[in-house]
Amino acid sequence: MTHPSPPGDWLESRRDRHPQAEALSGSQTLCYATLVAETSSLAAGLVARGVVAGEVVAVQLSSAWQVARLFYAALHLGITFLPLDPGVLTARRSRLLADVGCRTLVCRQAPAEQGLRWIASDSLFSSHATDAPAPVYHSKPLAGEQVQLIIATSGTTGAPKGVMLSADNLAASVAASRQRLDLQPGDTWLACLPLFHIGGLAILLRCLAAGARVLLQEGFDADRVWREIAAGQVTHLSLVPAMLDRLLTVSAEQAPPAALRVVLIGGGPLSRSLAQRAHAAGWPLCVSYGMSETASQFATDCSPQAGMVPGRVGLPLDGYTVAIGDAGRIRVCGPAVMRGYANPAGVMGLGLDQGWFGTGDLGRLDEQGRLMIIGRADDLLVSGGKNIHPAEVEERLLQCPGVGTVGVTGRPDPVWGVALVALFTGEMTPGELEQWARQHLPGHLRPREFVPVGVLPLNSMGKLSRPALQALLQRDASPSTGD
Repeated sequence: MTHPSPPGDWLESRRDRHPQAEALSGSQTLCYATLVAETSSLAAGLVARGVVAGEVVAVQLSSAWQVARLFYAALHLGITFLPLDPGVLTARRSRLLADVGCRTLVCRQAPAEQGLRWIASDSLFSSHATDAPAPVYHSKPLAGEQVQLIIATSGTTGAPKGVMLSADNLAASVAASRQRLDLQPGDTWLACLPLFHIGGLAILLRCLAAGARVLLQEGFDADRVWREIAAGQVTHLSLVPAMLDRLLTVSAEQAPPAALRVVLIGGGPLSRSLAQRAHAAGWPLCVSYGMSETASQFATDCSPQAGMVPGRVGLPLDGYTVAIGDAGRIRVCGPAVMRGYANPAGVMGLGLDQGWFGTGDLGRLDEQGRLMIIGRADDLLVSGGKNIHPAEVEERLLQCPGVGTVGVTGRPDPVWGVALVALFTGEMTPGELEQWARQHLPGHLRPREFVPVGVLPLNSMGKLSRPALQALLQRDASPSTGD
């Protein structure tokens, strides 16, 4: 079996082909020739501080620019890169670093954990910027099944886990994505997703493989992102639904320039009402589905009706095989599916069943082979003896005029088992929304309580946090119905 070219080769390959093409824009604009030179210098700084090929290096920084530069350096040196959420608690970080066998951490302040090699980011980047070029440690890039990237994910349990992605996993994911999304040399992908998530880091890899430019933003600022889009250089953009909503608002729902060809939506369900707004304004939506364990997207719908059928995320990308297993759970296999969850014993395949990964989501395949997402199996509520998927109720309630956002959860009930509760934002009163629900929702999908809140709890990717939603209900919400 022949392996694809590993990501560690892509940077110098692009430098050799198109040295002056723009590669990365952010606090500076770097062409591929300059990016390779500066990456080599930064890699030398890591080697001088004791980093060796093949080890796992964790990076916990708030600067997207610095995280991106260190990721390129990791590809160059042949080390395994582990980006961490800047806000992760020390106890969770310690557990994760122990599981993945990481003994080196790049961050601003000295870590509390014993036995960790600390590389101070301020020192690393200041010396990189001012020192004369140092000898570069040339190592063979990681290839094949060697683990190139570890992404921290809490999954559904809240316990930190490290998703191990090999060089082959990443190369296969990039190739499949590029075929579906038509990324070309000279294109510009605006990156505003966190780089400690696979959705953000995947942008760096896709652009590197294609010879495209990454326009890197430090977080998501809707006004700034819209200005960049309106300037007419952005061709690709990755968003979660909440970001799309903000962009439609700040742009006054104007049509973006024709240069924008792909707006990739992921990270959570896209409501039909939001998709309608985006299509009416001429935004080129591609609705995707994927996760860290599959090296990002593995199904994507870029049809003119993308998002108009709630839950439909399109055909699987080339190389992925999708099946519906027991009780409707989605399973996937293919060359981009992870090598397994990291563990102290170093065993590969943990979390897989003969190469298949169970996503934990419920779904079905339609007659054309398109994947339909119903909701998370763990979110399932049983009310009155019926299985209720909160996402389906939320989608219906979002069609009510005056409702901004909705989160549906459950409260124990002696009659129903679980009584559905809708926490919502917007101009509606609980009584008005309850009356609307009586007219538009079947009885088994109708919440028994409607609770107005100032804002719904979201995670770092802008997705509704269901554990936090339940905690909000228990802590602050008192029953409010229209009866």
